[in-house]
Amino acid sequence: MPDPRRTVMLPVARQCRLVSASLIAAIWRTRSAAQIDAALDRLPVARQTGVVASVLALLFLFSLFAAQFGLIGLALFWLAVVLIIS
Repeated sequence: MPDPRRTVMLPVARQCRLVSASLIAAIWRTRSAAQIDAALDRLPVARQTGVVASVLALLFLFSLFAAQFGLIGLALFWLAVVLIIS
């Protein structure tokens, strides 16, 4: 029987890595998300985890800052995230 933690956490980890690669690629315009993902893949696992965790933590901190301005702040935060990604 497959380990339930592994079957749940692997897709979550892939999505976190995809979000991180997309955000880095959106800021670093000369590279695509696929190139960033390939560069992340070449790093050691501990460094990959650190990069993904740092990007997601920074995104979380920005969302907390935006939440200080209420619904308008959160709406502007999500608008900024959507515009950066696309």
